[in-house]
Amino acid sequence: MRKRVGAARGGGVRSLERGLALLVAMNRRKLASVMELARDTQLPRPTVYRLLETLSRTGFVTRANSSDRYCLARQVRTLSDGFADDEWIGEIAAPLMADFTRKLVWPLALMTFDEGKMLVRETTHPASSLSIDYGMVGRRLPMLLTAAGRVYLAFAADSERAAILDMLTHSEASEDRLAKEAARLRAMFKTIRAQGYALQDREINPRTTGIAVPIRLDRRVIGSLSVILISSAMTIEEAVQRFVEPLHAVASRISGQLQSNALSAPAGRATTAQYSETAPT
Repeated sequence: MRKRVGAARGGGVRSLERGLALLVAMNRRKLASVMELARDTQLPRPTVYRLLETLSRTGFVTRANSSDRYCLARQVRTLSDGFADDEWIGEIAAPLMADFTRKLVWPLALMTFDEGKMLVRETTHPASSLSIDYGMVGRRLPMLLTAAGRVYLAFAADSERAAILDMLTHSEASEDRLAKEAARLRAMFKTIRAQGYALQDREINPRTTGIAVPIRLDRRVIGSLSVILISSAMTIEEAVQRFVEPLHAVASRISGQLQSNALSAPAGRATTAQYSETAPT
């Protein structure tokens, strides 16, 4: 009897070790697939699935709405105060993005800054009959070749923009070479700020064009919202006329709901809005 109890305890401890290892691996990735987590933790994929199911039931992990990828959730706050509050993407942004695509058909992508790239956090590609891009969630795209990255940099605080561009100037990737052309970038960002949106025409995918607007909270840019179009379907001028205003409307509603949630949050609860209050102007 004692032997069986001891074995059970050993198994329990081993499961705990594996669960903690999985949380550590997820902390290194904003969005992770089961395959990536299995590789990072050297655990079998069925084990990773079981652990994710348990962690999801207990509120430590959540699944991205439109993909087989997972991210840390609110309950992680009980383990550490270092958790970045990103549940707004699934809870607030995703339904508004889905509504956009239901009405206007074309797919949207929400991206956030991640280590010198723009990370695709949520998309409506699976819901759009006009999408030619699949498996986008979790992809990291170049800052200076995407409309999302350009609009993020244009509306970022001066100090943040300077730090990111300094990082990119030290990159050896060809996609980051534009970071060394300071005068050209200043003119680009000035134009983007004046018009309120950024464009990308066939620079990532030779068949697609993108229009992006910033998602802002108080004085801080927290992400970018892009509509992805088949380039041959319409001119850029037609696309701008048709989509810029609806894009701004979705971004504004996301920001408004985030601000409302921040104002109603219990005292002491850290929120995205509270973090933004200390952002430089």
